[in-house]
Amino acid sequence: MRLFIMACCILGYSLFLVGCNANGEHTDSYAAIINYNDQQYIGGQSVDMKQYTDIQPVGEILQRVDAEIYPPEHLMSNAVDKGTPVFQTADHHLLIQQLNGEYQLFRKTDVEVKS
Repeated sequence: MRLFIMACCILGYSLFLVGCNANGEHTDSYAAIINYNDQQYIGGQSVDMKQYTDIQPVGEILQRVDAEIYPPEHLMSNAVDKGTPVFQTADHHLLIQQLNGEYQLFRKTDVEVKS
């Protein structure tokens, strides 16, 4: 019984140490987000542009904010550089071209952005 209690104490202490951040630094960041018409679009996987036959240009990113800042205004992003063209698909998702030539899909969420 004594061995069991000691093992539980060691395990609990070990889990406590693993959960602690040794350097004390912690930064929050959001997912890759584009604010478009006061709607939140979350970045996802790279996609093949050929699968989208009906895309429309809708503008370009006006401002990139830091990763830990939520983009508060239309065509702002915390992950996409200023000047990047934004396209909308027929199913109302957004596409942006990445530096490597691939396209990243941003899916609309049900979250409305509060300015």
